[in-house]
Amino acid sequence: MATGSNERIYVLGATGNAGSVVVDELIKGGAQVTAYTRSPQKIQSANVSIVEGGFEDLTPFKESINGHTRLFLLVPDMEGMSDIKIDICKKAYGSGVEQIVDLSVQSTPWRHLSFLLPHQDAERAIYSLERPKSSFVSLRPSNFMSNLLFSLETIKKQNAIVDAAGGDERQEWISPRDIGTVAARVLLDPIGKHGDAGYELVGEIITPKERAAVFSKILGRPITYVQVEPQEYYQSMIKLGMSHEMAYCMVNYQNPSPVVTRGLSVLLGRKPDSVESWIVNNKKAFT
Repeated sequence: MATGSNERIYVLGATGNAGSVVVDELIKGGAQVTAYTRSPQKIQSANVSIVEGGFEDLTPFKESINGHTRLFLLVPDMEGMSDIKIDICKKAYGSGVEQIVDLSVQSTPWRHLSFLLPHQDAERAIYSLERPKSSFVSLRPSNFMSNLLFSLETIKKQNAIVDAAGGDERQEWISPRDIGTVAARVLLDPIGKHGDAGYELVGEIITPKERAAVFSKILGRPITYVQVEPQEYYQSMIKLGMSHEMAYCMVNYQNPSPVVTRGLSVLLGRKPDSVESWIVNNKKAFT
């Protein structure tokens, strides 16, 4: 790690599952950190400069980005998200930011799933911006292990994981901790080391039946996997408050040839988290 005390790193989404890890790891690495968040009370460290703001109005961001050399770009799924990301990057590069690390989405065919399209469009547009000598690194995570919480109610009430996927379908997973750690390490490394890289982030491949077996082991009671019709699963996601695009993505996403990111341990400096370790760390939520 080569970031010096003269580097100032700006973190968007600083209190989320991945963003909070980025902040913690940057502080450990000795960086000067500015956190942009709607919830400043969630920032526990005294070593962080806090900017309170959201994404509907970027004025607080635009008034505070000057003097920073790097930016972690995390914008939640929302209306106009692609344009918001592009606007942020234009302002950042124009203010002297030399590296942006973007939390994008796993590579899929363009327009295959409309829920992923804003991230894909933003990544392409930002990559094409005029940014002499500035770096743009994209992180492309697979399913967040925190999405296992979508099964919280059925595990508690039915001792079951319910999904539309086949029980033996191989699915990709990555922990928010791993995502945040990779982002922080890239932000702490010399900028030239990563250049304009795009990193796929797949930590483990596991089937729904195997996932149920892991839950059974950790929770100490039998958890079964129940496959339901796509329409039934779609409606259950809609009832949780998901948009059509997100619910359809949950139902329809399938990678016919999933592979673990072989170089992930290189980016992390350690072995990636497993689904089992994530469940162990979040066991209380399911009991």
